[in-house]
Amino acid sequence: MKPDEFDLHLMDEISQLPPPEPEVEDYTPWQASIRKIIWGMVLVTFRLEFFYLQYLLPLLGATLLYLGYRSLRKSDPWFTLCWGLSAFLLVFHMVSDILAATPLLSALEQNVWTNAFLIALTIAANVLLLFALRAGIRRRFVSITEEKPKDWLGRGLMAYLLSLAITLWVTLDPATEPSFFGYSITNDWLYYGRGIAVIVFQIYLLVCIFRQSEALAGRGYDIAPAPVRVPGKRLVLGVFLLVLLAIPPALWLSCRLPTGEAQQVAGPLAGDQAAVRDHLVELGLPQELADTLDEAELTRCKDAYAVQTGSWIDLNLTDDTVPQTEGTDLLVPLDNAQARFSVWLVFLPQGQVRWYYFFRYDTLPSLRLQEQFSLSVSGNDAHDDYTAALLWQEGETTYLSHPQVQLAGGQTAEELTAEQQWWYEEELERLGYLHYAPYFSFSIPQKATALGGYLAYTADASEQLDQENTYNYYDFTHLLLRRQTALLHYPFRSIDDLGGLSSLGAYGPIRSAYGTFEHSAPFPQ
Repeated sequence: MKPDEFDLHLMDEISQLPPPEPEVEDYTPWQASIRKIIWGMVLVTFRLEFFYLQYLLPLLGATLLYLGYRSLRKSDPWFTLCWGLSAFLLVFHMVSDILAATPLLSALEQNVWTNAFLIALTIAANVLLLFALRAGIRRRFVSITEEKPKDWLGRGLMAYLLSLAITLWVTLDPATEPSFFGYSITNDWLYYGRGIAVIVFQIYLLVCIFRQSEALAGRGYDIAPAPVRVPGKRLVLGVFLLVLLAIPPALWLSCRLPTGEAQQVAGPLAGDQAAVRDHLVELGLPQELADTLDEAELTRCKDAYAVQTGSWIDLNLTDDTVPQTEGTDLLVPLDNAQARFSVWLVFLPQGQVRWYYFFRYDTLPSLRLQEQFSLSVSGNDAHDDYTAALLWQEGETTYLSHPQVQLAGGQTAEELTAEQQWWYEEELERLGYLHYAPYFSFSIPQKATALGGYLAYTADASEQLDQENTYNYYDFTHLLLRRQTALLHYPFRSIDDLGGLSSLGAYGPIRSAYGTFEHSAPFPQ
């Protein structure tokens, strides 16, 4: 035998051997598909809340579900429906993961009706998916012995419905009650038992899908693999790449906040307004701060008869450090930037006090995304007439804008729990509601070379002034300047979530600088 003839004969013999295992799976689409379906349901059902696995694993699970049903889609209309539903769930998870980089997802979840609709939509899709899978199996798989296989998937569908019923029960009767420190459990057995039961039913569903696959092994079936254009690995890579590439621009667009309509500051003030400004300076308001007040603000202060400031106090009781001050300013470092605070009280007739909380960046940050200036006031007096202003320079030009002031707090007694009513009893009796905590959020313009601003309101101190033998005017406020220090974070964190709070802890990429101001001096006569 010639060498060439031997090679041809050897190749012919090898071609008669069984193909490798991956190729065998391609010719047995049921086993390959059911394996993807089982793993997909495991990853979608059970979530791990760390290392971003709560986002990565459900997305991978939805992709595996789609791949599992994709190869069966031509075999039966029920499998075609499964393929369509899995495609919907895949798109749903992709969109959800991208929207998590924006404030939109949080807004949808906070809206009760929208959130309930989305939950109901996904539950309906999952139930219909299981029902269609069971119907397709019962129609396509034919027992050679004419013995019907055990209906494991029917049991699994019932287990899934029971888990949903328990979840609804938990929602309607959570076995908890609100308390001042959050929620307290009212029935330990019911609270923990129902959660364990849901997990058991979910695990049983996965076991039933696996058992159904085993029960059908070796039986005849009428299934032909559908042709695919994109291999499974490429599809998985494409899904994750698309989501990954969409997240940075979504974060960037979401982190850019409006500063309000900007007006160019040009020309001297009118005679009357200039006279008010000069009068405030004579009373003690620093010139550089008086220059930031526009005509509307100067009109509010035209009848001012005194200007005072107070002192900065240290609330850190763990050491002997004190806030770093420079004259009447408090210096506050914040990441790679530094700012300063100052507070001035302008006294007006009839016991009205106009409070001005100024801030200014000594060095502007390089990353200019979400910023916030927030106050947590004492609530000793009623406040109104809130205004805010931002001033910045671009070259030789100065711009002024008035961001919208947001108000946290303000709840009435009817909106509070009994414990909260007890805690704020004096404040509710004095004001009739919880005190307001004003704040405003903004982004530093990219071309700005310097920036500062203020938040102001008018306090009604007439009650303190009218009290017998009481001539001291006392109040205190916590000032907080917050900023986002990193772009690439996930999920999105809105700086508005911290508005009105005195919390100093990090909130995702958002960091806070603070100062506590106290005023205690005789009321000027």
